[in-house]
Amino acid sequence: MASLKTNIGVLWCLLTVVFSVKVFFTVMRHYFRSEEGGERSVCLTFAFFFLLLAMVALVVREDYLEFGLEPGSPALRPLCRLPLAKLGFKLALVALCSFLGACLTFPGLRLAQTHLDALHDAAHEPLAQVLLHAGFLAPVIIVVMWVKPLSRDFVLHAPMGKQTVQL
Repeated sequence: MASLKTNIGVLWCLLTVVFSVKVFFTVMRHYFRSEEGGERSVCLTFAFFFLLLAMVALVVREDYLEFGLEPGSPALRPLCRLPLAKLGFKLALVALCSFLGACLTFPGLRLAQTHLDALHDAAHEPLAQVLLHAGFLAPVIIVVMWVKPLSRDFVLHAPMGKQTVQL
C-alpha cells in the first residue's frame, strides 16, 4: 500500500494567493467604479507597462535572473516537457504579473505620497529620515537580489573589510 502524504504548506500558499487576488480584485473593482476615472487610467496604463515588463523578463536568460522555479513532482514532468504547457504557464505568469502590477500601482503611488509627507514632517530629524528611506527602499533591495550575478557574488562572498566571508 502506497503512502499518500500531502504537503499542507501548498494548500496554505494557494489560499494566501486566492485571498490576496480577491482583495486586489475588489480594490480594482472599486477603482473602476469611481466617477473621476483617474485611478482607472493609471491602473490600465500600468497594467500594460507591467505586461511589457513581464514579457521582457521572460526573454532574459536564466543566467541573469533567479526565479527559483524548480521541476515539480515526477508525475508532472512529462507534462512540463511539452512546449505548449510551458508557454501556457509562462503566459499565465505574465497575465498574473500584469494584474498584480495594475492592482498595486495606485496604492503604491499613494504610499509614495505618504512617504514624501512623512519626510516633510520629519525635516528636522535626520535619524527618522534615514529610517524612513530604509523602510521605503527595502523592497527594492529584495527585488535586486533576484539578479543572479549581484545576489550570488554578494551572498557567497560578502565583503567584510579587507577579507571576504562566505555567508
